[in-house]
Amino acid sequence: MASTPISPVRYRTRREPGTGRLARLVLVLTGLVAVLAIGPILWGIIAGDAKQGPGSAFAAAPPGTYALVTRTEGSVDVIAAVRADQPANVIEIARVPHLEGFRTSGSVDPAGRFAALVAVDAGSPVQPQASLIVVDLQRGVAERLVSGIEPMQTPLWTPAGDAVVVTRPGAADGAPAIDVLEVRLDGAVRLRWSQAALAVAPVGWRDGRLLTVAIDARGSTLQADGQDLLHLSPSITRDWALAPDGSAIAFVEVATQSGVRYSARIAALDGGATASAQALSDPGAEALGAAWKPGGAPAFGAVPREGPAAGDASAQALRAGGFDVPLGFSPDGELLAVTHWDGSGFASPGRPELQLVGSGGRAAIPGFQGFLGWVRR
Repeated sequence: MASTPISPVRYRTRREPGTGRLARLVLVLTGLVAVLAIGPILWGIIAGDAKQGPGSAFAAAPPGTYALVTRTEGSVDVIAAVRADQPANVIEIARVPHLEGFRTSGSVDPAGRFAALVAVDAGSPVQPQASLIVVDLQRGVAERLVSGIEPMQTPLWTPAGDAVVVTRPGAADGAPAIDVLEVRLDGAVRLRWSQAALAVAPVGWRDGRLLTVAIDARGSTLQADGQDLLHLSPSITRDWALAPDGSAIAFVEVATQSGVRYSARIAALDGGATASAQALSDPGAEALGAAWKPGGAPAFGAVPREGPAAGDASAQALRAGGFDVPLGFSPDGELLAVTHWDGSGFASPGRPELQLVGSGGRAAIPGFQGFLGWVRR
């Protein structure tokens, strides 16, 4: 089938809010920062007439289920689609520039037409600033919609797929705060609310309300439209995953009393103001990452151990040494995208490899490190 021409990659900025700051969420949760001191780069703007591009190949790709993945090449991230049953067949869609030493994070809209990316494109390694980039997966065209947002966050799509929720540094009553923004595809920006917190992470939707996790002096609290809904933990949490029906949230609790320790948790959203999150890991076990199987239970990535353990990702049964961190189930629940590490544990993880795991075994996606989500065509 012949490829169709696409427009050249272009970027636009509708708004340039305030200065950026350290990505508090990732830095506080992990306690580790390893960024090379390399100066900032300028965004490249490709001009000229419409021409053939890699995105046209995906527009002409056959029907199927595709994993949307990323690969970092210095100061550029390659966005590509990989068909689930042909993981060696990679279709490049777009290239997104960023500050060297960083890589993009992102998510796919509910209809599988667009990818929302957070790219560190300004500032410095110690004071990074990011932009929200939306890539049209059919045309291979990327647009910068808003700049000055928090780096290293995962953007959240509205259920209708017409806007993206992100956070940016702000101020409330003269004190530092975090703004929760809703950015439409036409570039219009709406401030949903602003609050004082160390970090605010959009995690999903329930009954038309936006759910976020706020991390502050109280620990971690699940909120709905900025109002407290459920106190998750007195500690920092990470890797939040909302159940598809909105009935529960899975997450990883980070305890730092005697060294850093990661524990899998799940909390039911029954409307109560407070509740204790259920521990899914065996005593003494640690976990990272969470993903819900459609119509099923959450899966966590666990440190290697002898025998099965509650809370382990289903991929654990198929491992050959090392451990998996789950990233997301395919829409039919048949495949789980994971980052497979070949080391002995979180302290010595070894080398990572992006893999698709199913009942028939594992398939690696060589050269790619990031996972944005699944697309059905």
